[in-house]
Amino acid sequence: MAMKIGLIGPGDISNKYVDNLKKYPHLVEVYGVAARNYEKTCRRAAELGIPHVYESPEAMLADPEIGIILNLTTPDVHAKYNLAALEAGKHVYSEKPLAATYEEGCAIMNLAAEKGLSVCCAPDTFLGGRLQEMRAAIDDGMIGR
Repeated sequence: MAMKIGLIGPGDISNKYVDNLKKYPHLVEVYGVAARNYEKTCRRAAELGIPHVYESPEAMLADPEIGIILNLTTPDVHAKYNLAALEAGKHVYSEKPLAATYEEGCAIMNLAAEKGLSVCCAPDTFLGGRLQEMRAAIDDGMIGR
């Protein structure tokens, strides 16, 4: 039986996530979606083919059917929803960054360990141009260490 995913924050990037997740119906099912604006979320659910729409992220977190929360919210609330999902007993997959601060990131990872839950985060593109330029600036002594 496929694990059911609840998606918080069905913005533009959600298309790619949902399309990719639908390739693995034997493993996962994008079961529900929630966001701040219920009417807009209903429209996105229809576009993405997601069967359940919740009036709030908190309502979705309370659904025992959902085992994984896919957090695609804005970075300023990643920690809030990642922690809330873990408190609700759900595994977490978060868009980057996992949290806004090191302390929030530690709190997320500590809570996951305490509850025996998994936390995953979208990787940044390590070999991408932005990070390579930063690496070169550091190596050349232009910025920091």
